[in-house]
Amino acid sequence: MNPATFLQNCDRIITGYGFKRSVPIPLGSLRLIATGADIGVDAAESGIAMLDTGGLGMVLWADDDTTDIAQINFVVPQDYDETNDKLRLRVLCSADDNATDTFYIDAKVYRKRAAAALSADLDPTISPTAVPATIATAAWREVNIDDEGMQGGDCLTIILAASAHTTSGLLIYGIEMVYSATLVYFDEDDRPISG
Repeated sequence: MNPATFLQNCDRIITGYGFKRSVPIPLGSLRLIATGADIGVDAAESGIAMLDTGGLGMVLWADDDTTDIAQINFVVPQDYDETNDKLRLRVLCSADDNATDTFYIDAKVYRKRAAAALSADLDPTISPTAVPATIATAAWREVNIDDEGMQGGDCLTIILAASAHTTSGLLIYGIEMVYSATLVYFDEDDRPISG
């Protein structure tokens, strides 16, 4: 098989097996929930800052008592394997170094699809593992949005959240969406560029 026939044969990919793909979500693209403004503008309960312990690094912070942290807008890629239907929100996070709470990363997910009304909260599965207690032990935590009938082109509004934490702040160092892909557009009719 040469490169030209490989590309042609991609058109015959069988769905349902999925290839793991990652889409980074830049912290600077996050929005305030109440206003939709840039997360860095007039932030009171959560915002973007530079971590000042050791070398500087950008973080999204949330005060203690802040459970709804920021808004993420994500368009489900057209190569999303609808047969497999696997989508995860991954967050590299820790509590601040004054942590005394045990709490978890969560999310609310609302879907807008062409020719359909905005959905209610799809209520994804909260991360089963607690946020690490110190900056030095930061780790990835995952919210499971599998099996929600997602399709390529679905526009998601994701409210990044945490369970109750009354005395510990939350620090988020990175965010990504991980999904099961087909390598090509899932819908064969959408694969060619027409016009």
